[in-house]
Amino acid sequence: MQTAIAVFVGMLLGIFSGLVPGIHSNTVASVIANFPIPPDALVMIVAAAIGAHLVFQFLPSIFLSIPDDTVVASVLPGHRMALEGRGKEAVLICAFAVLASVGLSLVLLPLAIFLLPAIYSLIEPHMAAVLALASLFLILSEKEGRKVAVAAFVFLLAGALGLISMRAPINDVLFPAFSGLFAASGILLSFAAHRSIPKQKEMKAGLDFLPYVLLGVAFGMLSDLLPGIAAPAQIAVFASALLSTQEPRKFLALVASIAASHLVFAFGALVSIGKAREGAIAIANEISPITAPQLPQMMGALLLSVSVSAFALLKLSRHIERLHLENLKKVNLLVLAYLLCAVALISGAGGLLVFSTSTAIGMLPPLLGIRRTHVMGLIIVPSIILYS
Repeated sequence: MQTAIAVFVGMLLGIFSGLVPGIHSNTVASVIANFPIPPDALVMIVAAAIGAHLVFQFLPSIFLSIPDDTVVASVLPGHRMALEGRGKEAVLICAFAVLASVGLSLVLLPLAIFLLPAIYSLIEPHMAAVLALASLFLILSEKEGRKVAVAAFVFLLAGALGLISMRAPINDVLFPAFSGLFAASGILLSFAAHRSIPKQKEMKAGLDFLPYVLLGVAFGMLSDLLPGIAAPAQIAVFASALLSTQEPRKFLALVASIAASHLVFAFGALVSIGKAREGAIAIANEISPITAPQLPQMMGALLLSVSVSAFALLKLSRHIERLHLENLKKVNLLVLAYLLCAVALISGAGGLLVFSTSTAIGMLPPLLGIRRTHVMGLIIVPSIILYS
């Protein structure tokens, strides 16, 4: 009974965090970790919450153009499809890709737990060089000379913020940093949008994007080996070297499958190499260390949460036209006020300074026409220096 209640509570929290811009599953995990919840129930709540959040995070990304940090790359193709009246089709693709990826990743999880230590032992001695080369590839992938220069500037600027803030006496410094880079900056930019959601066409079938789901699962597993280069938006750039990602349907499937498989394999990375590449999992692990014998039950909770949430998302998307832009702006103002209060309470004056600086940096990529993933220099630059 306790397990069932924990899964139900986790699903509700994940749906809420997925629907409300700026609220991440990491935020949910940070909050519930302060409550007197039994450790076994806590890890089940977290597993269910991240599963529901994984699914519902695509709704504001596609229809409102306000991305969660893990699916920031889906904004342009997904939102463009919504503006063309194909938003329901985009939601269907994301829901299917997530379900298929989670199922396949669970089948491959034992193999991943066996392989990850061997692969990581080969990479770790050269981690600084691997991260530097991967970062260079991401920056050069902008292709145009001006965009490459701007991307390098944003990457280094975010890296400088990371170096300074992580050495400062600020509590939970990544909370204000990521809240500014992705949530607050996205909300502020959304205020400039004046488009209402057009009437949406009915969903379409078709599995032409299935190869991208399979590729996403493979890249999702490998993404858990590298610090700072695990966001689906970043991994999708590497995957695009193997398959064309010009078609929005296929790109959405790729991003969704990378996000889903990365989440599943993050549990495998934790128990096999001791690296939690997902913040919510790391928080749960600090409260009660997650071990291999716990994985079957946690993966069951994750799969149940994803399945129920995918069905609920498809139902909800049928009524998306009822959303009104002005009402959404009011919600975004409340979320922004919440973020300011939360940063002030958790991280203090120093956190507010980091929050405001990271918000300004987070607004640069969309305004300058480059991918927002370059702000991950916040993590990558300090990691390169650390491994050097």
